[in-house]
Amino acid sequence: MNLRGIDLNLLVILDGLLDEAHVGRAAERLGLSQPAASNALARARALFGDPLLVRSPQGLRRTPRADAMREPLRSALAELAAIVSAGPPDLTTLRGAVRLVGSDAHAAALGAALTAELAKQAPGIDLIFTPWRAGEEIERLERGEVDLAITVVAAHGNALRSEPLATYPYAVLMRHDHPAAQVESFDLETWLAFPHVVVSGRGDRQGSADSALARIGRERRVGAVAPTFLHALELVCSTDMLAAFPTGVLACSAAERLTTRPVPISLEPVSLQLVRHSRTDMDAAVLLVADLIRMIAPRLPGAGG
Repeated sequence: MNLRGIDLNLLVILDGLLDEAHVGRAAERLGLSQPAASNALARARALFGDPLLVRSPQGLRRTPRADAMREPLRSALAELAAIVSAGPPDLTTLRGAVRLVGSDAHAAALGAALTAELAKQAPGIDLIFTPWRAGEEIERLERGEVDLAITVVAAHGNALRSEPLATYPYAVLMRHDHPAAQVESFDLETWLAFPHVVVSGRGDRQGSADSALARIGRERRVGAVAPTFLHALELVCSTDMLAAFPTGVLACSAAERLTTRPVPISLEPVSLQLVRHSRTDMDAAVLLVADLIRMIAPRLPGAGG
Protein backbone atom coordinates (compact mmCIF):
# COMPACT_ATOMS: atom_id res chain seq x y z
CA MET A 1 0.00 0.00 0.00
CA ASN A 2 1.35 3.42 -0.95
CA LEU A 3 1.19 5.55 2.20
CA ARG A 4 1.42 8.76 0.20
CA GLY A 5 -2.04 8.03 -1.22
CA ILE A 6 -3.72 7.71 2.18
CA ASP A 7 -5.81 10.56 3.58
CA LEU A 8 -4.96 10.88 7.28
CA ASN A 9 -8.40 12.44 7.93
CA LEU A 10 -9.98 9.25 6.64
CA LEU A 11 -8.12 7.23 9.27
CA VAL A 12 -9.28 9.62 12.00
CA ILE A 13 -12.92 9.19 10.87
CA LEU A 14 -12.47 5.44 10.59
CA ASP A 15 -11.22 5.34 14.17
CA GLY A 16 -14.46 6.98 15.28
CA LEU A 17 -16.59 4.69 13.14
CA LEU A 18 -14.95 1.54 14.50
CA ASP A 19 -15.17 2.80 18.05
CA GLU A 20 -18.88 3.66 17.84
CA ALA A 21 -19.91 0.95 15.35
CA HIS A 22 -22.62 3.43 14.41
CA VAL A 23 -22.49 5.95 11.56
CA GLY A 24 -24.78 8.51 13.17
CA ARG A 25 -23.03 8.57 16.55
CA ALA A 26 -19.63 8.66 14.91
CA ALA A 27 -20.70 11.59 12.73
CA GLU A 28 -21.98 13.50 15.76
CA ARG A 29 -18.81 12.78 17.73
CA LEU A 30 -16.57 13.94 14.87
CA GLY A 31 -18.66 16.98 13.94
CA LEU A 32 -19.59 15.58 10.53
CA SER A 33 -22.82 15.16 8.67
CA GLN A 34 -24.12 11.61 8.46
CA PRO A 35 -23.66 11.51 4.65
CA ALA A 36 -20.04 12.59 5.10
CA ALA A 37 -19.46 9.81 7.61
CA SER A 38 -21.15 7.28 5.34
CA ASN A 39 -18.97 8.41 2.45
CA ALA A 40 -15.85 8.03 4.61
CA LEU A 41 -16.91 4.48 5.51
CA ALA A 42 -17.30 3.63 1.83
CA ARG A 43 -13.83 5.00 1.09
CA ALA A 44 -12.32 3.07 3.99
CA ARG A 45 -13.97 -0.13 2.77
CA ALA A 46 -12.39 0.40 -0.64
CA LEU A 47 -9.01 1.21 0.90
CA PHE A 48 -8.84 -1.89 3.07
CA GLY A 49 -10.82 -4.24 0.81
CA ASP A 50 -13.11 -5.19 3.70
CA PRO A 51 -16.68 -4.23 4.75
CA LEU A 52 -15.33 -3.20 8.18
CA LEU A 53 -18.88 -2.66 9.54
CA VAL A 54 -21.70 -5.04 8.58
CA ARG A 55 -25.38 -5.09 9.45
CA SER A 56 -26.70 -7.48 12.12
CA PRO A 57 -29.96 -7.78 14.12
CA GLN A 58 -28.28 -5.67 16.81
CA GLY A 59 -27.15 -3.00 14.33
CA LEU A 60 -23.70 -2.59 12.78
CA ARG A 61 -20.93 -4.86 13.99
CA ARG A 62 -17.22 -4.85 13.26
CA THR A 63 -15.74 -7.49 10.97
CA PRO A 64 -12.78 -9.58 12.19
CA ARG A 65 -10.48 -7.34 10.10
CA ALA A 66 -11.94 -4.25 11.76
CA ASP A 67 -11.52 -5.73 15.24
CA ALA A 68 -7.90 -6.63 14.48
CA MET A 69 -7.02 -3.14 13.24
CA ARG A 70 -8.89 -1.15 15.89
CA GLU A 71 -6.18 -0.96 18.56
CA PRO A 72 -3.22 -0.59 16.16
CA LEU A 73 -5.06 2.24 14.40
CA ARG A 74 -5.80 3.99 17.69
CA SER A 75 -2.17 3.60 18.82
CA ALA A 76 -0.82 4.90 15.50
CA LEU A 77 -3.05 7.97 15.61
CA ALA A 78 -2.06 8.62 19.22
CA GLU A 79 1.64 8.47 18.29
CA LEU A 80 1.09 10.84 15.37
CA ALA A 81 -0.78 13.24 17.65
CA ALA A 82 2.08 13.16 20.14
CA ILE A 83 4.61 13.91 17.39
CA VAL A 84 2.58 16.83 16.06
CA SER A 85 1.78 18.32 19.46
CA ALA A 86 5.20 17.84 21.03
CA GLY A 87 7.25 20.97 21.41
CA PRO A 88 11.00 21.18 21.02
CA PRO A 89 12.84 18.92 23.48
CA ASP A 90 14.40 20.33 26.63
CA LEU A 91 18.04 19.98 25.65
CA THR A 92 19.23 20.17 29.24
CA THR A 93 17.39 16.91 30.01
CA LEU A 94 18.74 14.93 27.06
CA ARG A 95 20.83 11.92 27.98
CA GLY A 96 22.78 9.55 25.77
CA ALA A 97 25.76 9.23 23.46
CA VAL A 98 26.26 10.22 19.83
CA ARG A 99 28.82 8.24 17.82
CA LEU A 100 30.80 10.06 15.13
CA VAL A 101 33.29 8.95 12.53
CA GLY A 102 35.54 11.19 10.47
CA SER A 103 39.19 11.65 9.70
CA ASP A 104 41.42 12.24 12.69
CA ALA A 105 42.11 15.77 11.50
CA HIS A 106 38.42 16.68 11.33
CA ALA A 107 37.69 14.98 14.64
CA ALA A 108 40.53 16.84 16.33
CA ALA A 109 39.52 20.17 14.83
CA LEU A 110 35.83 19.82 15.64
CA GLY A 111 36.26 18.15 19.00
CA ALA A 112 36.99 21.09 21.27
CA ALA A 113 34.39 23.46 19.80
CA LEU A 114 31.77 20.73 19.63
CA THR A 115 32.20 19.53 23.20
CA ALA A 116 32.21 23.13 24.45
CA GLU A 117 28.87 23.84 22.74
CA LEU A 118 27.35 20.61 24.04
CA ALA A 119 28.48 21.42 27.57
CA LYS A 120 26.45 24.63 27.33
CA GLN A 121 23.38 23.34 25.50
CA ALA A 122 23.04 19.64 26.36
CA PRO A 123 25.54 18.57 29.02
CA GLY A 124 23.99 15.10 29.24
CA ILE A 125 25.07 14.12 25.73
CA ASP A 126 28.38 12.29 25.38
CA LEU A 127 30.40 12.24 22.16
CA ILE A 128 32.09 9.06 21.00
CA PHE A 129 34.68 9.63 18.26
CA THR A 130 35.15 6.22 16.67
CA PRO A 131 38.29 5.06 14.81
CA TRP A 132 38.49 6.26 11.22
CA ARG A 133 38.97 3.86 8.33
CA ALA A 134 38.98 5.86 5.11
CA GLY A 135 36.28 4.85 2.66
CA GLU A 136 34.24 2.83 5.17
CA GLU A 137 32.30 5.68 6.78
CA ILE A 138 29.05 5.18 4.87
CA GLU A 139 29.03 1.41 5.33
CA ARG A 140 29.48 1.82 9.06
CA LEU A 141 26.67 4.36 9.15
CA GLU A 142 24.35 1.98 7.31
CA ARG A 143 25.27 -0.87 9.66
CA GLY A 144 24.35 1.28 12.64
CA GLU A 145 27.86 1.40 14.07
CA VAL A 146 27.87 5.22 14.06
CA ASP A 147 25.23 7.97 14.10
CA LEU A 148 27.05 10.64 12.07
CA ALA A 149 29.75 10.45 9.40
CA ILE A 150 31.97 13.31 8.27
CA THR A 151 33.30 12.20 4.94
CA VAL A 152 34.33 13.02 1.39
CA VAL A 153 32.71 9.78 0.21
CA ALA A 154 29.55 10.22 -1.85
CA ALA A 155 26.44 9.01 -0.03
CA HIS A 156 23.72 7.23 -2.02
CA GLY A 157 20.41 5.79 -0.85
CA ASN A 158 16.99 7.02 0.22
CA ALA A 159 17.76 6.30 3.88
CA LEU A 160 20.82 8.57 3.95
CA ARG A 161 20.67 12.26 4.82
CA SER A 162 23.68 14.05 3.33
CA GLU A 163 24.54 17.74 3.28
CA PRO A 164 27.67 19.72 2.41
CA LEU A 165 29.70 21.20 5.26
CA ALA A 166 32.61 22.96 3.57
CA THR A 167 34.95 22.82 0.59
CA TYR A 168 38.71 22.62 1.04
CA PRO A 169 41.27 23.36 -1.69
CA TYR A 170 44.63 21.59 -1.62
CA ALA A 171 47.81 23.25 -0.41
CA VAL A 172 51.42 22.18 0.01
CA LEU A 173 52.39 22.05 3.68
CA MET A 174 55.94 22.36 5.07
CA ARG A 175 57.66 23.52 8.24
CA HIS A 176 58.39 27.22 8.55
CA ASP A 177 62.17 26.84 8.11
CA HIS A 178 61.93 24.31 5.28
CA PRO A 179 64.40 24.99 2.43
CA ALA A 180 61.51 25.19 -0.05
CA ALA A 181 59.87 27.90 2.06
CA GLN A 182 62.82 30.16 1.37
CA VAL A 183 62.66 30.09 -2.44
CA GLU A 184 61.15 33.05 -4.23
CA SER A 185 58.99 30.99 -6.58
CA PHE A 186 57.59 27.66 -5.43
CA ASP A 187 57.20 25.74 -8.69
CA LEU A 188 56.75 22.14 -9.81
CA GLU A 189 60.48 21.40 -9.81
CA THR A 190 60.87 22.72 -6.27
CA TRP A 191 57.88 20.66 -5.13
CA LEU A 192 59.21 17.45 -6.65
CA ALA A 193 62.72 17.98 -5.31
CA PHE A 194 61.67 16.82 -1.84
CA PRO A 195 60.09 13.58 -0.60
CA HIS A 196 56.38 13.62 0.20
CA VAL A 197 54.20 12.08 2.90
CA VAL A 198 50.77 10.63 2.09
CA VAL A 199 47.99 9.39 4.35
CA SER A 200 46.55 5.91 3.98
CA GLY A 201 45.04 3.57 6.51
CA ARG A 202 45.92 0.67 4.22
CA GLY A 203 49.51 1.61 3.49
CA ASP A 204 48.87 2.77 -0.10
CA ARG A 205 51.68 4.87 -1.52
CA GLN A 206 49.47 6.65 -4.04
CA GLY A 207 47.65 9.83 -3.03
CA SER A 208 45.44 12.38 -4.74
CA ALA A 209 48.36 14.17 -6.36
CA ASP A 210 49.83 11.11 -8.08
CA SER A 211 47.11 10.74 -10.71
CA ALA A 212 47.42 14.43 -11.57
CA LEU A 213 51.18 14.11 -11.86
CA ALA A 214 50.86 11.02 -14.06
CA ARG A 215 48.72 13.00 -16.53
CA ILE A 216 51.64 15.34 -17.15
CA GLY A 217 54.21 12.57 -17.19
CA ARG A 218 55.74 13.29 -13.80
CA GLU A 219 55.94 11.48 -10.49
CA ARG A 220 56.99 12.24 -6.96
CA ARG A 221 58.92 10.31 -4.35
CA VAL A 222 56.78 9.25 -1.42
CA GLY A 223 59.08 9.15 1.55
CA ALA A 224 56.52 8.05 4.14
CA VAL A 225 52.99 6.71 4.40
CA ALA A 226 51.17 7.70 7.59
CA PRO A 227 47.95 6.10 8.87
CA THR A 228 46.46 9.42 10.02
CA PHE A 229 46.69 13.09 9.13
CA LEU A 230 47.94 14.01 12.60
CA HIS A 231 50.79 11.51 12.25
CA ALA A 232 51.61 12.93 8.82
CA LEU A 233 51.58 16.52 10.07
CA GLU A 234 54.06 15.65 12.81
CA LEU A 235 56.36 14.20 10.14
CA VAL A 236 56.05 17.37 8.06
CA CYS A 237 56.79 19.52 11.12
CA SER A 238 59.96 17.60 11.92
CA THR A 239 61.48 16.66 8.54
CA ASP A 240 62.09 17.98 5.02
CA MET A 241 59.09 16.05 3.70
CA LEU A 242 56.21 17.94 2.08
CA ALA A 243 52.50 17.16 2.05
CA ALA A 244 49.71 18.08 -0.35
CA PHE A 245 46.60 18.01 1.83
CA PRO A 246 43.17 19.66 1.84
CA THR A 247 43.37 22.87 3.85
CA GLY A 248 40.92 21.46 6.40
CA VAL A 249 43.89 19.96 8.25
CA LEU A 250 45.00 23.53 9.04
CA ALA A 251 42.39 23.59 11.80
CA CYS A 252 44.69 21.32 13.84
CA SER A 253 47.13 22.79 16.32
CA ALA A 254 50.06 21.34 14.35
CA ALA A 255 49.31 23.92 11.65
CA GLU A 256 50.88 26.60 13.85
CA ARG A 257 54.27 25.06 13.02
CA LEU A 258 53.60 24.93 9.28
CA THR A 259 53.50 27.22 6.30
CA THR A 260 51.70 26.64 3.02
CA ARG A 261 52.28 27.16 -0.68
CA PRO A 262 49.91 26.70 -3.63
CA VAL A 263 50.04 23.27 -5.23
CA PRO A 264 51.88 23.71 -8.58
CA ILE A 265 49.43 21.37 -10.37
CA SER A 266 45.64 21.37 -10.61
CA LEU A 267 43.87 19.33 -7.89
CA GLU A 268 40.11 19.26 -7.37
CA PRO A 269 39.02 20.71 -4.01
CA VAL A 270 37.60 18.30 -1.46
CA SER A 271 33.93 18.68 -0.47
CA LEU A 272 33.22 17.55 3.05
CA GLN A 273 29.82 15.98 3.74
CA LEU A 274 27.88 15.36 6.94
CA VAL A 275 25.84 12.17 6.60
CA ARG A 276 23.35 10.50 8.92
CA HIS A 277 20.76 7.74 8.56
CA SER A 278 16.98 8.14 8.48
CA ARG A 279 16.73 6.06 11.65
CA THR A 280 17.89 9.19 13.55
CA ASP A 281 15.22 11.48 12.05
CA MET A 282 13.54 11.71 15.46
CA ASP A 283 16.67 11.46 17.62
CA ALA A 284 17.01 14.85 19.31
CA ALA A 285 20.59 14.20 20.47
CA VAL A 286 21.86 13.24 17.00
CA LEU A 287 20.01 16.14 15.37
CA LEU A 288 21.50 18.60 17.85
CA VAL A 289 25.06 17.36 17.27
CA ALA A 290 24.47 17.52 13.51
CA ASP A 291 23.27 21.12 13.84
CA LEU A 292 26.35 22.07 15.85
CA ILE A 293 28.71 20.43 13.35
CA ARG A 294 26.92 22.26 10.55
CA MET A 295 27.49 25.53 12.41
CA ILE A 296 31.11 24.94 13.45
CA ALA A 297 32.71 23.25 10.41
CA PRO A 298 32.50 26.14 7.90
CA ARG A 299 34.11 28.47 10.47
CA LEU A 300 37.22 26.35 10.98
CA PRO A 301 40.52 27.49 9.38
CA GLY A 302 41.06 26.35 5.82
CA ALA A 303 37.40 26.14 4.74
CA GLY A 304 36.77 27.54 1.31
CA GLY A 305 32.93 27.60 1.45
